[in-house]
Amino acid sequence: MRKYADNLRNVHLFSTLKEDQIEAVSRILLVNSYYKNQTIFQEGETGDALYIVLKGKVKVCLYDEEGREYILDVMSKDGFFGELALIDELPRSANAIVMESAELLIVRRPDFMKLLLENPSITIEMLKVMSRRMRVADERIRWLAFLNVEGRILKYLLEIGAKTGVKVKDYIIIEKGPTQIEIANSCGCSRETVSRMVASLIKKGFVNVRRRQYTLSPGQVTF
Repeated sequence: MRKYADNLRNVHLFSTLKEDQIEAVSRILLVNSYYKNQTIFQEGETGDALYIVLKGKVKVCLYDEEGREYILDVMSKDGFFGELALIDELPRSANAIVMESAELLIVRRPDFMKLLLENPSITIEMLKVMSRRMRVADERIRWLAFLNVEGRILKYLLEIGAKTGVKVKDYIIIEKGPTQIEIANSCGCSRETVSRMVASLIKKGFVNVRRRQYTLSPGQVTF
């Protein structure tokens, strides 16, 4: 799988590696295609692989006892997921489901652990990534707890804008942004509430929406 070496350089987890280390990672890669709505793994399953998105989109989510979905994160090109279960050998802590037909690179646990032992720099980078993700999780818990619904929705859109948006002057533009259902599932509210709150944000000048294109005005936002 050496042909995917260039892809690895764009993945944050491997971006600081030297050429020989990138080559070592590329030799243990597998690749697989997934169709829309396919489940890659479920909460509670044994974790045996790290996944890297080549193309498409994957959501990491949880379900409550009534089957309601809560989206923890959405991974697109160069995103990766599934690393926690490889490290602690505990069951998967969430579900991974394909949102758009996807092609994923896969690193199996035995190969990954051997890689970490032989390349301390990858181990250090993994610790940094896990630390950053914990900080992001703490921040999300904070704004879910302390912001009202309108604030949570705006914060969520700003997070997406920071991750995938394009900055044009004082605005951030998100192409193919989240649907109202996706926003609801990420912010702990109903689709109807999202519709009302987005309309309020538009009226206040924080957001402009045209189909699934979102234009954000972050300079006007205070929390």
